[in-house]
Amino acid sequence: MRRPDFFFVGHPRSGSGLLDAWLAGHPDVFMARKELHFFGRDIRYHDPPRTEANYLAHFRRARGERRVGESSTWLLSSATAAEEIAAFAPEARIILMLREPVGWLHSLHSHLVFTGDEDIPDFAEALAAEEDRRAGRRMPRWTIPANALFYRANTDYATQVERYFRVFGRDRVLPLIFDDFREDPVAVYDRALRFLGLPTDFPGRAEVLAPSRRARNSNRTVWSRRVRDFVNRPRHRRVLEGVDPAPVPGAGLAIRAMRRLNIRYTDRAPMDPALRAALRRELRPRVEALEALLDRPLPAWKDEG
Repeated sequence: MRRPDFFFVGHPRSGSGLLDAWLAGHPDVFMARKELHFFGRDIRYHDPPRTEANYLAHFRRARGERRVGESSTWLLSSATAAEEIAAFAPEARIILMLREPVGWLHSLHSHLVFTGDEDIPDFAEALAAEEDRRAGRRMPRWTIPANALFYRANTDYATQVERYFRVFGRDRVLPLIFDDFREDPVAVYDRALRFLGLPTDFPGRAEVLAPSRRARNSNRTVWSRRVRDFVNRPRHRRVLEGVDPAPVPGAGLAIRAMRRLNIRYTDRAPMDPALRAALRRELRPRVEALEALLDRPLPAWKDEG
């Protein structure tokens, strides 16, 4: 059985869905289903965790492709994922995507409200609840992973990237910036292909890169919170994500259909400019640490206007 030899470990809400789909469209690449979350045991995405046999089963259809990979978000926030991946695949290559942290937190909060992992719908109030939540208070009934609600802690990008540099070496880690991907996604895609040693020109390229009808990071809400809460139960999510078998034939398809039909696309409420400026000031040292690590200026990430 083929084992993965590269891993896309970017944050959620940072372009991972589109880049994953484009990588999967390359004839020399096999991508397993997204969000397997086998690594990063410290964040306890699945509890109990996915077994190695279950994980490897998602690669059983890989054949002669030159590269085999998978994409799982939250692995940048894990303190242990880099070493776990290295123990599993010592020669692996790592791709990651970083989004401007204040805008990312705002988008992440909206996404967690949509999924039912966040029960404070106001962004400023959710940020203010961090201290209580780190002490185990004011937590929703369930949140996967629990550290998702420790918003500011997840923006320590330099520490997160440095872990992968230390474990794999800089030559086997490709940090991508979401701003670049938003401005010229095809150029970033080609950069990822070259990093993996793959040709950028291939049959069917135009079809792979054809614009989707809706951006994958579109803001979403739900028609029914009761349906969302039913779908969001951990045992149902484990079935949806292939961790556990369906209790009865067709149960997984039914839950998936319920989730899809319950989605409603809507505009995200704008962030308060004063809050944006305050967060930019607060997170500026972390942005500067990342600039130093990557040897790249990120002025737009520090603009308080």
